[in-house]
Amino acid sequence: MFSDSRRIPAEGDWQMRVNLRPMKKKDMALIRKLTVETGWNSLSKMDQKELDKKEWSKHMEEVFEHFAKQENSEIYIAEDENNKFLGYLFVGESKNNMTGNSSGFIYDIFVKEELRGKGIGKKLIEKAESYCRQRGYSRLSLMVSAHNQPALKLYASTGFKKDQIYMDKEIG
Repeated sequence: MFSDSRRIPAEGDWQMRVNLRPMKKKDMALIRKLTVETGWNSLSKMDQKELDKKEWSKHMEEVFEHFAKQENSEIYIAEDENNKFLGYLFVGESKNNMTGNSSGFIYDIFVKEELRGKGIGKKLIEKAESYCRQRGYSRLSLMVSAHNQPALKLYASTGFKKDQIYMDKEIG
């Protein structure tokens, strides 16, 4: 079984061991649910207002299933030493429509709210970088909502830089 563990500083004097492993079938329902939740929360208020959440969620579950079955993507689960779920990483390949070049892409990354800021997100990003290097990608990209300040801070602290900016304006 694949495992990648490292001690992560946590609150107080104790240390938490974080293990990363590929997702198993038993994890699928939870990861699908969290991916839909994080996706909905990443939408702008304007988008949320225009969408039917139930229909959108069904659509996103189908999108998740499609990407989760791709040979060029992987989902990694972060657990503590007691196999308690801490978060996950959904990483794969993306093709740039302008250049035609393939690169690594973080489809989703999630850490339980009460555990954020303890290095787990950085550990997951390190795993994404390793995944991409093993496949020969020279870039790793992601999309993040402008209002998600904790994620923006994490990504900046791990070396991500703004490349392109998607802008939106309500006109009607």
